[in-house]
Amino acid sequence: MNKQKSSLYSLIFTIFNDALGWGVVLTIFAPLLMNESSQFLPEGSSLQTQTSTVGLLLACFPFTQFIFMPILGALSDNFGRKKLLIWTTLFAAFTFALSGIAIAAKSLSLLFFSRILSGVFSANAATAQAAIADTSSERAKGKNLSLAGIAGGLAWIVGPPLGGLLSSEDYLSWANFTTPFWFVTALFLLNYIWLAFSFEETFVKKKKQSHDWKQEIKDLFKLSKIDKMPAWLTIAFLFYLGWGFFLLFFPTLLVQRFGLNQTNIGFLSGYVSIFWLTTSIVLNRGIAEKFKPEGFILLNLPILGVLVLLLAFVPATSWWYVILPFVGITAALTWINLLAFLSNLAGKENQGKVFGIGQSLMALATFISPILSGPLAAIDEKIPLSVGGAIITFIGIFAILYYFHRHRTT
Repeated sequence: MNKQKSSLYSLIFTIFNDALGWGVVLTIFAPLLMNESSQFLPEGSSLQTQTSTVGLLLACFPFTQFIFMPILGALSDNFGRKKLLIWTTLFAAFTFALSGIAIAAKSLSLLFFSRILSGVFSANAATAQAAIADTSSERAKGKNLSLAGIAGGLAWIVGPPLGGLLSSEDYLSWANFTTPFWFVTALFLLNYIWLAFSFEETFVKKKKQSHDWKQEIKDLFKLSKIDKMPAWLTIAFLFYLGWGFFLLFFPTLLVQRFGLNQTNIGFLSGYVSIFWLTTSIVLNRGIAEKFKPEGFILLNLPILGVLVLLLAFVPATSWWYVILPFVGITAALTWINLLAFLSNLAGKENQGKVFGIGQSLMALATFISPILSGPLAAIDEKIPLSVGGAIITFIGIFAILYYFHRHRTT
């Protein structure tokens, strides 16, 4: 493998690890905290306490991502991508190890603390995406960024089932809820070594400048002055919000309604990810270059919303196996092309900032959705998915109306 390919693959591996760590966690937390024998919550805790704690634990990770993603994106535009990537990857390994220690010690407070720190240091996905965009032409950007979708899709195929298997004594006699965290820690350490020795810097400022924090913050707000950017960032945020209601709380619905354990949930998550990955590969093989990103977004966003609404009400898990492939396809097409379209709007000099803001909005949405979903799921397990599907459907219709309105007036 030559140096250039090794450099690119180290970025893909970074995105893969971030997605894998998130996929493993989603599989574990609902069964861990909603199991009476877990000893994390007081004996006899109500369903509302259980689901709300799951929501808070899921929310603290994206909350710190929301704060730090735009900062890291802007810093990478000033200091370059490599320094940010190698140090955040190293500390991400530490935070996953800390989560394993917290579960072994049955310390809910330490588990919360470790997830807060994980959010800080897992904010490097935006920098990795910006590094890929640095070396891409406008037309090739969708194709190259689909590599991130392929990495994420593969991680979601492997991550949730792996989390279920590595945490279940039914399959591995030595496994428990800490085992997946030791595994992810090892992967992040390998990631750190690969980046340190193989990644070649993709962004170097022509002029050395002293760092001005105030100017960095001002530069972030410059994005709001770019034509169409505020509207499309709003569309992206509401898409992420609706998707968060679905993604973060479908495991809770499966536990409440069908009594599934972490292994069952993991395999179901891996199943939908197969279709996400396949769609990303098709985009990468040239389809993305033949159509505009906004075309994919307008077609798939409202369809995805309707599919999520259906999943909230189906009476058996067999329906999930029918509907989830279409969820994976439409979500991947929407997600990847939103990234490409926002990148094209921003211009070459703002790639770190736009990916930082985009990931920050996703983190904010992922923070809000579980905070609201926990109490709502205690009322009725259908509500989080119903709200998510309604939001995605609404923003899909809004995107279509906005797009054609702008085209009529220009």
